[in-house]
Amino acid sequence: MSDSAMDFSSLQYRNRFTAASKLRRLAWEVVWLLAFRTTPRWALHGWRRFLLRAFGAQLGTGCRVAPSCRVWAPWNLAMGEFSVLGDGVDCYSMDRITIGSKVAVSQRTFLCTGSHDIRSLARPLVTGPIVIEDHVWIAAESFVHPNVVIREGAVIGARSVVLHEMPAWSVCAGHPCQKIKDRVVRERHA
Repeated sequence: MSDSAMDFSSLQYRNRFTAASKLRRLAWEVVWLLAFRTTPRWALHGWRRFLLRAFGAQLGTGCRVAPSCRVWAPWNLAMGEFSVLGDGVDCYSMDRITIGSKVAVSQRTFLCTGSHDIRSLARPLVTGPIVIEDHVWIAAESFVHPNVVIREGAVIGARSVVLHEMPAWSVCAGHPCQKIKDRVVRERHA
């Protein structure tokens, strides 16, 4: 079918977000820009936790979130104790992002819970949660796709593209990310 004969009105994007949710996002963007992003990297961790919690994030004791970290919707973020979101991490939390305890998400990693259904030319929004269990390390500039679970103790190599579940206590890397070997822990700390 030629473009001139196609009815493009049926392909128009339909925004499923309510006016209230758009206002909530706008309020968070203003707070992020003026009160969160402007804080020094080495200080005011408690202030940034306070701001995220004020917008509904569930954060455990000792969490650290870098001021350059973007969180699309804090109310969809949960982090266990002593977990870290590094510089430039993008939490595109259109759906739930659950991060366990003692997790490190390194710089410029993209945790993406939203995409579009390419089976329709209207490309409607689809979302799926991300679960990252305890003791995981996601190295720099990795991409984690919607509907992914990264099991306890897994290490994801730098610039990996995680499209499906990663096994516990394994070292994984690549595009697409896959298990390379077992992760052997020689020393455990309390």
